[in-house]
Amino acid sequence: MNQLAVTLVVLLLPGIIAAIVFDKITSHSKWDAFKFGLYSLVLGIICYSLEQIICWGADIVRMISKPLEWSILTIWNSALKTESSLSAIEVCVAVLLSLPVAFFASYLMNHKVFNKLAGRLGVSQKFGDENLFSYFMNGKDVAWVYIRDKESGLTYSGDVVSFAENGTCHEVVLADVRVYSYEESEFLYSVESLYLCRPFGSIVIEAIANEDLVDE
Repeated sequence: MNQLAVTLVVLLLPGIIAAIVFDKITSHSKWDAFKFGLYSLVLGIICYSLEQIICWGADIVRMISKPLEWSILTIWNSALKTESSLSAIEVCVAVLLSLPVAFFASYLMNHKVFNKLAGRLGVSQKFGDENLFSYFMNGKDVAWVYIRDKESGLTYSGDVVSFAENGTCHEVVLADVRVYSYEESEFLYSVESLYLCRPFGSIVIEAIANEDLVDE
């Protein structure tokens, strides 16, 4: 591996870490290699930019005792010139900053900050990057649900523990589950927990904001 390749890997390390953390704690459509690389690059630049801002803040503080001199990270030159040496301290600091950067980016994504702002400005009505199933299940009011499965003739009610979409079906884990017949809504039995995996479009999920609204 030549020097340029090593330099690029080290430069992208903070962005790669931030992208991995971001991917694990947000709901979004599956990334391909290109999209993961793009997010790694953007998040990495944000990490180094934040480090640069911190350095400038330190310069302003030091201005009390000496004339102001703006510090410039050597990492910017390293990204453009193969002969420039990397600063291990700068890379380590950027790696440490990758976690708060990933958490903040995840907060913006999970709370749809940009989408809400765009909606208020009338720019876009897109709800986010994830599918509607994940968007619905991530809602604050979705805790206790009815899952109606017409094909099996059953209706399930319970507290949502976790959910996922695996590409072919919707997966939901419920706790404190009550099972009813689909047609008559007759109570059949109850279980402590239940795992459901149903093909797309085969179930209807109704959210109950308050567990007390569920019939005993």
